[in-house]
Amino acid sequence: MPLFGAAMHYWRTPRALWRRALDELAGLGVTVVESYVPWSVHERAAGTYDWRGDRDLGAWLDEVHAAGLVAALRPGPHINAELTCFGFPDRIVRDPDIQARAAHGGPVWLPAPPRAFPVPSYASARFHDEVAGWFRAVGEVVAPRQWPDGPVVALQVDNEPQMFFRSGAFDHDYHPDALAAWRAASGDDDDAPRAWSPENAATCARWVRWKDEHLADALTRFGAALDRAGLDGLARFGNLPPGEPWFTDLPRLERAVGGPVGIDVYAGAGALAKVRRRALHLVGSTAHLPLVPELGCGFVPYAPPFSDDDQRAVTLALLAGGVRGFSFYMGVTRDRWMGGILDEEARPRPTARWVGRLLAALAELDWTALRRRTRVALVLSRADARHGLASSVLDPLPPIVGELMGLGAGGSAELARDPAAALHRRWFDAAARALDLAQVPYAIVDEGAGLDRFLAHDAIVVPTLHRVDRALWKRLGEAAAAKRVVVIGPQTPSFDEWGEPLGDDAALPRRAGFMRPGSVDDLAGLADDLAALAPVDDWYVERPAGILASVFADPAGVVRALFVTNPGERAVTARLVVPLATSLRDALGEEVLTEEQGVVAVAVTAGDVRMFRVFQKK
Repeated sequence: MPLFGAAMHYWRTPRALWRRALDELAGLGVTVVESYVPWSVHERAAGTYDWRGDRDLGAWLDEVHAAGLVAALRPGPHINAELTCFGFPDRIVRDPDIQARAAHGGPVWLPAPPRAFPVPSYASARFHDEVAGWFRAVGEVVAPRQWPDGPVVALQVDNEPQMFFRSGAFDHDYHPDALAAWRAASGDDDDAPRAWSPENAATCARWVRWKDEHLADALTRFGAALDRAGLDGLARFGNLPPGEPWFTDLPRLERAVGGPVGIDVYAGAGALAKVRRRALHLVGSTAHLPLVPELGCGFVPYAPPFSDDDQRAVTLALLAGGVRGFSFYMGVTRDRWMGGILDEEARPRPTARWVGRLLAALAELDWTALRRRTRVALVLSRADARHGLASSVLDPLPPIVGELMGLGAGGSAELARDPAAALHRRWFDAAARALDLAQVPYAIVDEGAGLDRFLAHDAIVVPTLHRVDRALWKRLGEAAAAKRVVVIGPQTPSFDEWGEPLGDDAALPRRAGFMRPGSVDDLAGLADDLAALAPVDDWYVERPAGILASVFADPAGVVRALFVTNPGERAVTARLVVPLATSLRDALGEEVLTEEQGVVAVAVTAGDVRMFRVFQKK
């Protein structure tokens, strides 16, 4: 079923309003209602749980079923939800055996409103035992209400698993159980690195990747605990916090979760380029459903507000990139949150008008069956990014701090002592911008994605410097052997991700093309070069430059939907070239545009996206 969801925190909504809120959401076209199940809200004493009154999860699920909806639950153990200690009971975060450890050996604190707290270690055996007990309590309530006997169809495994946003290379986790796991994985009796060392660069980079592996292992253990709690029949999904693709190994986490791992998006219309990049990364890299588990609808009171126009534009930008599932966060306004689709009394807010129109349009289009036509894969490699993270002068602060500083195309990598990290990011950015300028539809494919994600495209563009992930290099050879065009450059790699010579693996992929060394500063020239990778589409923006058209077709190849994106700061009227006898109907309004001599004029305000249903006469 289509996943067009909305969040409703049952324990924060008075029980008397549950059914009204659910009926309102269903009436708008929401298909899935989701909620956290917070550990600290239900555990009143160690091992004793309260499921009464507004906390009665079972009764709420019964109401969800009666309203004709299905439910996706998020039992953590970490949930955030603006709860004190992110939903962990105080006894958990205060337990020294559970606390994550910093490089200096002390506990790791998260300064999150309303009160800082020491974060748990996901390597701690004691922590996993406690989590298993919590999941058993959830299972007693949820297992009898699994689909088809009840409404529960899916479970989220943990929440935004990125070391509690403390993702600096040497910030943590130096918990004894984590260090034991590191030694077992590395085969090295030496302690894990605690600071950048140029003489020990390979070990520092391995520590960065091991932390991804450690996180995936924790999610696998959480999933096994859910299975043992009687919840093994439910679909699984995960989510990542808002952030750049370089900092999270999405394919690895999907394998750990056993289902789609999406990216949460909270942004304004001024960030459409970043929003689009995250959508293209999801579409190109997931082995499952391109999913945004939390699509900002409202905001926390201590963050910059987003207007309804911001939220509508960002939602359309994600769809224009190919996202096919999402959940509005929040569907029902609640404490510690501003805005949502419904207010605190379960009455529609102004936001509900465009949400209802959008969900109706997606249902009419059979959105989940449509696909954006892409012929080129732009590969996201993390070989240089790991060295950049390990050598950052910002450490132990997380890379998100560097991203927010606006340092340039290299983002936080501009603060790396390894210069290849920033240069690689500039080349990736240049290749993406050049493909957009050439109007070549592309997806961003993670280096760890399966070979099928590479072979789904006719051409593969891989910005490379002097090093490359050895497994990626072999995969490019396999893609070339399968008659895909592979474009690398500006350098031919001679070292692997750890700085070791490629040796016997150094051979270039067959039929490899190259990006010219000066292309990073010559976008027009690079665009001309990359335009040769794909035939000219029937749909493109003739002018002005910088306006993007995204076309979606049904399984028969018939174009059904079109998005026109203006990421710029000025309103424009775009000349859109389309096939003859085409008309466009605004999916959220009433305007109908008809082609004249193969051209349609589309007016788009600054920082906005328009969605059209496409009609073509035979």
